[in-house]
Amino acid sequence: MKLHHIGKVVSDMEEAIKYHRDTFGLEPLREPVIDPIQKVEVVLLDTGHGEEVPIELLKPISEDSPVSKFLKKGGGLHHLSFEVENIEQAVEELREKGALILGDVVPSKGNKEVPSVWLYTRSRELIELIEKDQD
Repeated sequence: MKLHHIGKVVSDMEEAIKYHRDTFGLEPLREPVIDPIQKVEVVLLDTGHGEEVPIELLKPISEDSPVSKFLKKGGGLHHLSFEVENIEQAVEELREKGALILGDVVPSKGNKEVPSVWLYTRSRELIELIEKDQD
């Protein structure tokens, strides 16, 4: 398991991209996309020429988006995402260690449609697991 990205919830995608570009020199890895399952607009920012852990910006596009309540509390740093070789195996191992799985394994729109799942650890940390891209 290795760190895949750091998620951050924002209210204005264009402004957030501009802020991260002007302040930290971070550029989007690709254009923002809509994830209809999570009901967010999402983009990954390059933190090291494609070799480092990117920052994922998430903007809710609906009141019932899983991140809408978080944004109402101010937004900001939201979750850590870890890459795993086999997502089903990782889910079972973490469930046995007390993790609460928050839904089914679904394609991650912001990350090449690879399988992903959300969970809370026993210490109440929000974690996203993403299966390693086989391409």
